[in-house]
Amino acid sequence: MLPSEIGPPHAVGCGGYDVVIPCFNRARTVEQAVASVLSQVPAPREVILVDDGSTDSTAAVLRSLEARHASIRALLLPRNTGASGARNAGLALARAEWVAFLDSDDVWLDGAAATLLGAGRDADVVVGQFRRVWPCGAAGEPECGWGGGDILSALAITGAVGPSWSIVRRAAAAAVAGFDPSFHNCNDWDFYVRLVAAGARFERIDDVVAFYHVAEANRLSHDSAIGIANARRVRAHPVFDRADHAA
Repeated sequence: MLPSEIGPPHAVGCGGYDVVIPCFNRARTVEQAVASVLSQVPAPREVILVDDGSTDSTAAVLRSLEARHASIRALLLPRNTGASGARNAGLALARAEWVAFLDSDDVWLDGAAATLLGAGRDADVVVGQFRRVWPCGAAGEPECGWGGGDILSALAITGAVGPSWSIVRRAAAAAVAGFDPSFHNCNDWDFYVRLVAAGARFERIDDVVAFYHVAEANRLSHDSAIGIANARRVRAHPVFDRADHAA
């Protein structure tokens, strides 16, 4: 079990939650991500593991996890579709009131589910803090790109919310058709911007709920040219023309 950085418990009253974990060539890390979810109280209704056409042994690991745990469902996609496609495939299978999208190399801390759900009474998206964990194993300070003020102002600057340290009502995610597959990166940033545009209510909590493992620099998400182009697309969303959001 991972150490908790969660404050006093929140009252949990909801229709349960599912966790979607998209995987691409993550045979070495996905079991730790899954273990961090299965240890939560309350437990998830279902953990949906989506193999996105991996070329290593990820599919076999997911099948093994499914065979050992009744609450795990493994979905093996025939080809690589990208993070958005994999998340959307999992979202289509989710049935609980809430859904979380945990990256397959990240982990939830003990108490993460309870504290996120407990803050969701009047919200559609609940956002916690996280710590970066570098390849050398060093962990950073608690952080979140949104301080709890105007969410649109934060998203106008950067991808202020990340899937691994937040949870969203399934109906809200479905209403915006999930993640846009045309984004090779910045897809989560775009997702939360479209949620704001659709009227979703965001709630920020101070608890650290996840360890975010910093990927190696040669991954596609670190391609600066693609990242700049996609960031420009996100910032071009009409929601940023709203006169009532803070500068």
